[in-house]
Amino acid sequence: MKAKVNLHFYAKSTKANAKGQFPIYVRLTVDGNRTEFSTKKFIEPSRWSSEASKVKGTTEEARSINSYLDVIKSS
Repeated sequence: MKAKVNLHFYAKSTKANAKGQFPIYVRLTVDGNRTEFSTKKFIEPSRWSSEASKVKGTTEEARSINSYLDVIKSS
């Protein structure tokens, strides 16, 4: 039996920290049942790409966070 699984990363604007950074959340949907959890990573809103679900840029921080998101995606 196959399960339909979707994984989506997004910056949650309603949970901004004191510095104005948004946490990156994961939305996992399995056969229509949705659950969300935080990656414990924060990003400036202007540096988040909604279309790609990744951090924009080539800085060390951007590469580190994007690598972390890739690990979550492949797990």
